[in-house]
Amino acid sequence: MKSLEHLEWEIRDTVDLPLSARIHELRRDRWIGYSRAQQAIDALSDLLMYPRTLRMQNMLLVGESGNGKSTIISHFESLYPSYCRDNGHPEVPVVVMNMPSEPNESRFWSELLLQLMIAHRDTDPVQRKKEQALSVLEYVKCRMLVIDEIHNILYGHARAQRHFLGVLKNLSNALKLPIVAVGTRDAIRALHTDPQISSRFAPFGLARWKLDREFLRLLASFERLLPLAEPSNLTNRETAIKVFNMSEGLIGGVSGVLKAAAVHALREGKERIEPQMLDEIEWVSLKNYGEQARAL
Repeated sequence: MKSLEHLEWEIRDTVDLPLSARIHELRRDRWIGYSRAQQAIDALSDLLMYPRTLRMQNMLLVGESGNGKSTIISHFESLYPSYCRDNGHPEVPVVVMNMPSEPNESRFWSELLLQLMIAHRDTDPVQRKKEQALSVLEYVKCRMLVIDEIHNILYGHARAQRHFLGVLKNLSNALKLPIVAVGTRDAIRALHTDPQISSRFAPFGLARWKLDREFLRLLASFERLLPLAEPSNLTNRETAIKVFNMSEGLIGGVSGVLKAAAVHALREGKERIEPQMLDEIEWVSLKNYGEQARAL
């Protein structure tokens, strides 16, 4: 019987599952609390406990696409789940919504109402949807509103952008709750079109990874979550450099590369990721998408 000490306890049982089940488990999203992610969780938790003031402090969680923003928000939301109070009324500490594809106030309130699971008509007047959303947020005692894809503000003309930034400012003032905006680097440009808004959103950046000790610790954490019966030694020089280059320094890329390589290993009857397997998987990095498209 092989030692499985290289795996987390909850992963060890999956090694004995049939191939299809192991691949299914392998592809699950799992939380890895690397240093910067934990710092983000701590900052969000501090903000959640912030007392209600006339000028609420907000946060801008910013990073490139595929670098862990949505994973951090999802994990944070799981730490503060919805529940029913003793009187049977619901309480939703954290409400997470997506910014519409353009800065349209009516669509914004519709998206928020949909997230709150409140029936409404898309054609309802803006003021009615706004009052309905604010009332429900108060009723469920929401303590933080998270708006993902906030950079979509830029997909509207200048007047629409300014109007929507005013909507955000008024929302924070009306409910006296912190707002967390999540987006790419373009989100900084979007919020900086209004100095009053940008001064309220403290930026928290998620930079690309570097090929350093922190990256090696990340690889070691991933290895403990891959249901392979033998150690892959992902931190060895050859493998680490290959994974780093293929992922382009994005944690989403690291996850994608390692999951694809682990699936390939299992289908080949192997119980570890070997360096040459990284050359055998079909993986197109973001910088090579253009070349791939032109080749089709």
